Amino acid sequence: MQLPAIVSRRLSFPVLAAAVLCLAAFNLTFRLHTDTLQQWDESLYAITAWEMLTSGDWIGTTYLGNLDYYNTKPPLNVWLIAASFKLFGVNLIALRIPSLVAAFGTVALVVLWGRRRLGKATALGAGLVLSTMYAFFYMHAGRSANTDAINALLVVLTVVTLWGARDRPWRLAWLGPILAAVFLLRGMAILLPVAIVVVDELATFGIRRRGRWVPTAAAVALFALPVGAWIFARWQVDEWRFLSQLFWYDFVARTIRPIENHPGSVFFYLGVLQKYHYDWIAAAAVVAVLYPVSRATLRALVSGGDDRRTRPGRLLLVWAAVALLIPTLVRTKMGWYLNPFYPVFAIAVGGLIAHAFRCAPDGPRWWRAPRVLALVAMIAFAAGFAEGRLIWHSYDHLKLSTSSQGILLAERDRLKGHVVFRRQLDRAEIFVLHAMVGATHSLAPDAEIFLRDSKPGDYLLTRRPRNDARLTVVRTAGEYVLYQRVK
Repeated sequence: MQLPAIVSRRLSFPVLAAAVLCLAAFNLTFRLHTDTLQQWDESLYAITAWEMLTSGDWIGTTYLGNLDYYNTKPPLNVWLIAASFKLFGVNLIALRIPSLVAAFGTVALVVLWGRRRLGKATALGAGLVLSTMYAFFYMHAGRSANTDAINALLVVLTVVTLWGARDRPWRLAWLGPILAAVFLLRGMAILLPVAIVVVDELATFGIRRRGRWVPTAAAVALFALPVGAWIFARWQVDEWRFLSQLFWYDFVARTIRPIENHPGSVFFYLGVLQKYHYDWIAAAAVVAVLYPVSRATLRALVSGGDDRRTRPGRLLLVWAAVALLIPTLVRTKMGWYLNPFYPVFAIAVGGLIAHAFRCAPDGPRWWRAPRVLALVAMIAFAAGFAEGRLIWHSYDHLKLSTSSQGILLAERDRLKGHVVFRRQLDRAEIFVLHAMVGATHSLAPDAEIFLRDSKPGDYLLTRRPRNDARLTVVRTAGEYVLYQRVK
């Protein structure tokens, strides 16, 4: 009897799927309120969303009170974060809720859609892999307030919609709002899901073309309405200034040259993949050696065809190729551009694991038990190592309590309404101080300038201990010291 059948007697698919989803939920939420706010894009989105909420202006995105022309992304992520602030208050968890929900939805979609189209074992394996992937959580993704987790979910929804439309053409209409959401989230990053749609449609051009033109036209209309409405509203704010930046800088310049000092070779993303996911790559390699996949099996997987029961191997292949090729062609290289690739990578590894369990009863009797033990041990080691890495990263790299943000939050009741002086505040400190603590800031390159410009009761945050009778220590955390002026 095959191993999956033995397992299915003891544990049903709903139980195992629930375990995978619980693992994903844990990895998305544990210590989330104690992860430091990241200096670059996460803090930028945080400030913009907070200002949007306080100003009531939902069209012209701002940074420190001025229209923002540095972050030239459309405002969907800012809208979602501002709405989360409105519902749950201004805090680090509310900041990350949109990405958290998107990442969890991606895992759930991979598991549930995979069960119907790829088989239970593949779906569970893919869910396990994706739920423990480091970059899926920490590289601008599920545990941050950036756009990449939401973008990955929208790419998965694009693939699922394409597959469903093979039998039910009217499902193509859903591509309109999905692609509109991608544009309103990431602007010209819409080219990636559009490329998946175009390549898949061309690959299946001769299969069931009837009845597809009207749903396609509906999709175009459903895309144009929200995108056109936002473009018109944004044009009224500053005419073409922001919109031209969105196209010429965020798309053209980023594509033809490395901007902001982010170059990379054609192997850049393969390096990112092995750097962050060597655990599952090693597991996949060992599984493939223990249970080789025949050419006939691979050919059957990617052959596609008109049979609704056929596995969507060709579509998955298109997804993987496009998600790797487009970031590689763009001259500006950033590790998080690979996030739309991770779900299909997890599906591939999950498929290898499922194939191995199906083949477990095959081969010489003396070799079956050692091979199964090696298989289970390798999967357990990869999953355990990946899980430990996720937990360790939060404790070791993102420890809020020993950061400057942590000391500000710990003294929020004391600091509220006061001025905090600092040699230089980064974006993350500005958001924490203004939006979460309710204080204001001023710059003081050294203690003498602080003493000259401040008033009794003002505060100085520094890394260097000060020995001055006019300063009293309020709190220390890690290398940071918070002083209050007493004279």
